[in-house]
Amino acid sequence: MIAIKSIRLLHLLSYLLVTSQVLFYLFILCKSLKKVSLENYFEQRNVIDSLMITRFKTMYYSCLTLSIIATTLSARQLASFFFISSVIALILLAIDLVITVKGSLPLNALSRSYGTNSQNVNWEGVRTHWLDYMKYRGIAITIGMAGLLAGMVFEKN
Repeated sequence: MIAIKSIRLLHLLSYLLVTSQVLFYLFILCKSLKKVSLENYFEQRNVIDSLMITRFKTMYYSCLTLSIIATTLSARQLASFFFISSVIALILLAIDLVITVKGSLPLNALSRSYGTNSQNVNWEGVRTHWLDYMKYRGIAITIGMAGLLAGMVFEKN
């Protein structure tokens, strides 16, 4: 029983780490990135991206692994609130990852070419789309986190 509770705690902590990163962008950095010049935006994005990419992968893969393990362990009681909330959190984490892989990461790669001979690129559109993806990710991961917290708080022992 202690092992299951430990995994649940690690799962919650890893999900919190992912959520806090996305919420930082959603509530603080996105607003400031909308107001700076394109040059400044792409310079900041490239610096942040280079520093975050390894941590980002480790953080997300750990969270995904722990989400799968926690959901699998809680599947013994399919009607439990914690199982249902774990499944919802896992689905929303997967949605966040799909948005990241299909939306944010390709724009990050494109952003690295800013300032070179890429004249046919609508750079303002790249910024707008990237910030929109962050908004969608923030919504998904926040709902997942709220669901996980509710599952832990309201779970019957």
